Amino acid sequence: MLYRTIGGRRTVSALCLGTMNFGTSTDPDTAATILDRFVEAGGTFVDTANNYGQWGGDAGRSEELLGRWMSSRGTRDQLVIATKCGAKTTKPGDPGDAHWEGLSAPVIEAAAKESLTRLGVDRIDLFYAHIDNRSTPLEETVAAFGRLAAEGVVDVIGCSNTTSWRLERARRLAQDQGVEPYSVIQQHYTYLWPSPLPLTGVERLGTPHFSHAGIEHLDYLSEHRDMTLVAYSTLLAGAYSRPERPLPAVRGYAHPTASLRFEALRQVAQELGVTTNQVVLAWMLHQDPVVIPLFGASSIAQLDEALDAVEISLDAELLHRLNNA
Repeated sequence: MLYRTIGGRRTVSALCLGTMNFGTSTDPDTAATILDRFVEAGGTFVDTANNYGQWGGDAGRSEELLGRWMSSRGTRDQLVIATKCGAKTTKPGDPGDAHWEGLSAPVIEAAAKESLTRLGVDRIDLFYAHIDNRSTPLEETVAAFGRLAAEGVVDVIGCSNTTSWRLERARRLAQDQGVEPYSVIQQHYTYLWPSPLPLTGVERLGTPHFSHAGIEHLDYLSEHRDMTLVAYSTLLAGAYSRPERPLPAVRGYAHPTASLRFEALRQVAQELGVTTNQVVLAWMLHQDPVVIPLFGASSIAQLDEALDAVEISLDAELLHRLNNA
């Protein structure tokens, strides 16, 4: 396993295991087996959120499963657990965007306490603002996360689904307030570049929803080395490896340039004798600024495929081909 540093002080595995479906479509026994294998392979970075599970029943199922597993295995001190708040529904049974909890100070404080209980821990290693809730003053949100850090309830603070200018504004506000700033950003990022998406239909809580990591995010991270990008939806829900599953148009990948870039990916995978998924993850692990790929697995086979990507070395010629396809 390779390792990276987040928040300037926390060492984490270079691959982050996502647990969004643990306790719902991935049953508890399978989830526990995947977690066991991840830790056995040197994995230390695990991602969840307080709203995971709400589309199939109760929010918090993933956190609860993680809590039970850590307690049964005694693995708490080996792991860096990331969770999130802001997108949990306030109307059980209806996870629609209009009912999300948002990022007011009382919501953030209550969400942290609830996550601590479900996870069975006394500190959240990495706590994200899951969305950018512009109906709440950013000053209030930044101050609330800062108080949790000052109280030792939270160690590292991050944000997700946020534009680069809002990230910069939040970090400036944290500096002005003398509180812990965002030092991790989690965005949708993969090898293929999406086409620009219209804002129509992607407005959440009165906020345009910007989930992709774009050129401006990467430029910002190049200039601010204390920030780290954690990339989600890295493998496009299986579209790289399953010919019957087309590139997701809803995410903006159904365009000619993406198809040409995909072909370069396939060629490199064939030359190396590995899978396209593995080349995607290996490519991310070779990026500068640092990118930590977050991936999900519903079986040991999928997990091992991802773990083996750490061993793939891409030389300068292969990186040039991939980067400039």
